[in-house]
Amino acid sequence: MDTNRITGLALAISPVAAIVIWFIMGFGLLGGVGPDDPQKYIAELGANSTAVKFLFPFVTLLFLIAIGGLGYIKKSMDGGSGSYIAGFAWFLILLGAAGQLGEVAFTLALAEAAHDANLAVASSMFAGGQAIGAVTTAFSFLGFALFGFAIWQQKNFSPALAGLMFVAGIYTLIMCLVDYESPLVAIGYIGVVVSFAWLGIGLLNKKD
Repeated sequence: MDTNRITGLALAISPVAAIVIWFIMGFGLLGGVGPDDPQKYIAELGANSTAVKFLFPFVTLLFLIAIGGLGYIKKSMDGGSGSYIAGFAWFLILLGAAGQLGEVAFTLALAEAAHDANLAVASSMFAGGQAIGAVTTAFSFLGFALFGFAIWQQKNFSPALAGLMFVAGIYTLIMCLVDYESPLVAIGYIGVVVSFAWLGIGLLNKKD
């Protein structure tokens, strides 16, 4: 199996699996409660701390696999008209991904503290995680938008795909700056997952 096919499968499958698990976790495990209702969210994370400790890192890993696939596309663009912007976009995405690992760590600590009825620590972990998440997710999605612009400039994938990446990235960037705890942030993530899957299918269909 060649690199295009492996990367295409990673891009097409892992983010879709991640967001499906994320929604099952959110609506099934946590009862539809999100960060926009901090007290209930903290309570639900504490009540399901064991599952949270496994599922949050697993979902994060699935998204990181897709980001790795994006790195392969960035490398394939080297020397092209969009290569400089793609390189800077990739740098922003990596910065954001590293920071988002911090948000996951805070969330795991939050769940453990809430499970032990240490609500003061849980509230502090929630506040810290949301602050880190808002900033680092904003960096990631700015990078994602710029990556879409680089693809549009280099024309190595569909212009419609490039437009979706740009719009999803800018939308989520704005949401992170305005109200990171809003459920509407999920719209941006759905756009990104569709973009990842579209990129993956595009790679699978490419002829070497």
